[in-house]
Amino acid sequence: MNELGTEIHLHARVFRTAGEWYADVDDELDPQPDNPLWWGSYDSQRAAIDAACSRIAAMHLALHTPNSLRLVV
Repeated sequence: MNELGTEIHLHARVFRTAGEWYADVDDELDPQPDNPLWWGSYDSQRAAIDAACSRIAAMHLALHTPNSLRLVV
């Protein structure tokens, strides 16, 4: 849930382009790849998947931890 008490549904997108793997995390309100909440590029598919899953877990933890800064970079 966000500060307003509504649930946030995140999704990860992982794909290969120009010889590297790309991952991003976005929400359902703006699922287009033009402005993701987070993104990164990686040498392998496994690394991209692991990074995206870690980022979603960190975002979830930040939203559910009291006194958190609510900022995940």
